[in-house]
Amino acid sequence: MTFRIPVRTAEAETIVRGSRFRAWIGRAEDVEEAEGALDGRAAAGRDATHHCWAYRVWRDGRVEEAGFDAGEPGGTAGRPILGSLQAGELIQAVCVVSRWFGGVKLGTGGLVRAYADAARTAIEAARESGAVRDAIQEVAFGVRFPYALSGAVQRVVSRFAASSTGSDYGEFVELELHVPANSADAFERALADGTAGAISMHRGMTRWEAVKPRSAR
Repeated sequence: MTFRIPVRTAEAETIVRGSRFRAWIGRAEDVEEAEGALDGRAAAGRDATHHCWAYRVWRDGRVEEAGFDAGEPGGTAGRPILGSLQAGELIQAVCVVSRWFGGVKLGTGGLVRAYADAARTAIEAARESGAVRDAIQEVAFGVRFPYALSGAVQRVVSRFAASSTGSDYGEFVELELHVPANSADAFERALADGTAGAISMHRGMTRWEAVKPRSAR
């Protein structure tokens, strides 16, 4: 299963027979975030004729996706935008395409092509700028241990190339660690074995995260 994920927003604009289509790509962890992105785009472009959109998010082990025509003829906007997200293999993503009517009706086929092209152009711009990257499923672990176990924990962290996204050094060491989902069970066992069970560990959510560029690893 291959997916790509937005790491920042990207936009692109196309003109079709006088109508202006501005497509915006952003990240959304769930449907509520996707709806929030739509509200933001609609507020920023109040003079637009339509704000059509689609999203793809991961929920309960599967892709949840939908597209919305927002007043355009049925099936001419949301579905082609969603098709572009699918073709781009995007996940945790929302795409809003705002249209400013140029005075010439495009017809059903013309609208389908225009919305699909607008979304695809924004996705291509996102790829070229690095705003979209390959994704990997990761599991978060919260661990708490005495300082004397720091060396043992670090050896396991290094062995699994776990990334640290948070730390606190008080009476105990507390870390938030992320590992690829396919290594999570082995990582959990290795931490328990390497510290003789003397570590407090909480397994968190599984999320899609962007693969870091090689220079950042």
